[in-house]
Amino acid sequence: MAEGNDGQASAQQGGFAGVSRKTLERLALPGDNRELVVAEVTYPPGGVAPLHRHPVGGVVFIVEGTAESAYGDEAPRIYRAGETLQDRPDLPHTLFRNCDPERPLRFLTIYALEPGRAYTMEL
Repeated sequence: MAEGNDGQASAQQGGFAGVSRKTLERLALPGDNRELVVAEVTYPPGGVAPLHRHPVGGVVFIVEGTAESAYGDEAPRIYRAGETLQDRPDLPHTLFRNCDPERPLRFLTIYALEPGRAYTMEL
């Protein structure tokens, strides 16, 4: 789910059609070779991410809608607007979906990454 040059994810990179990704902020971290990356992601109604993993930990803040998420063999959990979840590093993200079949899911992702490094990798 890496970004294209224009800040938008392509359908192939996003894993399925209808995902949009916009980088809102890139801030160099003083004394570090990483940058803080904040992106707004929108999943289409009923959209489900393919099996993937995150090479680094991050934070997801649900802005609008309801998401269901699970890692490894854990039971899925529901997250609603105003709630956060942690993207866990190097553990398969076995489920992430928009629970609403009629409205988009919008969330922010926040990661500290080496410049140019993707924060999501399909398995």
